[in-house]
Amino acid sequence: MPFFETNNTPNVTIDYSKYQPVSVIAMFNIEGKILPVYMGLMDLYGNVCKVRIDSISSTKPGNGCMTYCCLYNSDILQRRINLTYFINQHLWALENQ
Repeated sequence: MPFFETNNTPNVTIDYSKYQPVSVIAMFNIEGKILPVYMGLMDLYGNVCKVRIDSISSTKPGNGCMTYCCLYNSDILQRRINLTYFINQHLWALENQ
């Protein structure tokens, strides 16, 4: 969704039992579409590690949000994670497992 259309987006309440806020570096194209590039994931010791998103396999618009199915490498394994952007709140979050 382009950044200039946020006024038409419904305001949703974020259920923090389902989502964990996360830091994300994103890029915007000239049409205003958002693509996550890096995200901060917490390791087993509580340290936040910057992880590069290798690709986005799919996007799914929701009610006031956009969910990205992202692929990234962790050591030698490729992992998949759902990253959701809440448009009106300008908040990135991971779905809790």
